[in-house]
Amino acid sequence: MGSMSESLDQQAVAKYHLSRRGAYNSCFRDVWGPREKFGLNIYSPTHPEGLILLRLAENSLLHKDIAEFFREQLTILPTEHLTYSTGPRGSFRLRKTLARYLEKEFESTTPITVEDLFITPGLTSAIDSVVFALCDQGEGVMVPEPLYNGFKIDITHRADANIVSVRYEELDGYTGFDDMFKPEFTRKALESALTRSRAQGINARAVLVSNPHNPLGRCYPSETMTEFIKFCAANDLHFISDEIYAKSVFENPAIPAECQKFTSALSLDWQRLISPMCFHVLYGASKDFCANGLRLGVVYTKNTGVLASMSSIGAFSWAPHALQDVWAAMLDDHEWRRRMHKKNITLMKENYEIITKFMREHDIGYYEMNAGLYIWADFRRFLFPQTERAGANFSTLKVGGPQAQTFEKRELRIADICIDKGVMISPGTSYMSSEYGWFRITFTAEKSLLEEGLRRIWKALQDPEVAGWR
Repeated sequence: MGSMSESLDQQAVAKYHLSRRGAYNSCFRDVWGPREKFGLNIYSPTHPEGLILLRLAENSLLHKDIAEFFREQLTILPTEHLTYSTGPRGSFRLRKTLARYLEKEFESTTPITVEDLFITPGLTSAIDSVVFALCDQGEGVMVPEPLYNGFKIDITHRADANIVSVRYEELDGYTGFDDMFKPEFTRKALESALTRSRAQGINARAVLVSNPHNPLGRCYPSETMTEFIKFCAANDLHFISDEIYAKSVFENPAIPAECQKFTSALSLDWQRLISPMCFHVLYGASKDFCANGLRLGVVYTKNTGVLASMSSIGAFSWAPHALQDVWAAMLDDHEWRRRMHKKNITLMKENYEIITKFMREHDIGYYEMNAGLYIWADFRRFLFPQTERAGANFSTLKVGGPQAQTFEKRELRIADICIDKGVMISPGTSYMSSEYGWFRITFTAEKSLLEEGLRRIWKALQDPEVAGWR
């Protein structure tokens, strides 16, 4: 920590009578506290001046369907779920149902039992608990960049581990994001990141993969997933696959064929590649079931030590069994679930066409995707004054470059101007992007809401301050 952060720590210790760690968290890690005011000012037909949230990865396309299912189908079975029941590892009902679901839908090559699964209140808790079990303070988890910004919370806030960035853009022959999904580039990027972490004195303990990728919105091919696992096995690392967007995948002809289909790590012949002690897969209800607020996730692992470690702190993050019955009911109703997923994919494709049409009409670049709830939008030219955009040199936008401070301020300022215009989107710096000017925009909002949000974004980009940067 630098002198400024240490000074703020000391002020917080004195003012609030906190511990040093409590003061640090209060000053630098309270992500949701400042967001609360935005949550009280949300757009609605009766409150049109409210904020349109295209920042969070939420799918509201089927909220009415999901709510109706809850009203019609929700029962608490058995009534023991109103007690402590079987404890923090999760209800047998949900774990049995998830075992069948993961075996079939994720095409698992090995049988999955109730004993292999641990239920958590969302994947934030799942990743935190797994990293807490695997890493000592200051050790590292390797993650490809750009990365889901929530990983910074999941990995660092309680487990106090470090993110070791896996950077592709530094490799010879790198031409763009497509290379991130190729096995040969992945192997080289992993090797480079491991060498760098050792030079920095960080002991890497695991590789965490987001598949489908967040924020790039593509699936890793099976060959690349295999490369991740083989690298972990060769270097005595744990392999962790976050597969929360597994069913939020639609066809897009613009995507390379090898990235069209979701391939779960469970569907690979992983038992021949890595020790079962080092293989872990995560899934959750938030995205594919359009229910971020349900806060339910699952960890699959054969490592009984990891499960015991998670169980030891499970009382601090115990998903209520009565709530687990909700997800179990959705999973058990196979016909409803198939209809829901089919409808969700149809609506996602329609909204993707809306946002990409907007991008083309306004000459805004974007990375073609087909998985997840968001698009990776290219606002790089808007970091330059309007008079300089025609000949803008994007190479100057590199993070760490001579003009990094200027461009970072402009990127963050665009996000703030969007808020002023009534819409929230995510700047690329929060995803550890290697260059400034990229934004993640969620498109799985109700159509009229998405269209109004896009109009507000364009209004922000036309703001006089953006046109005439000084």
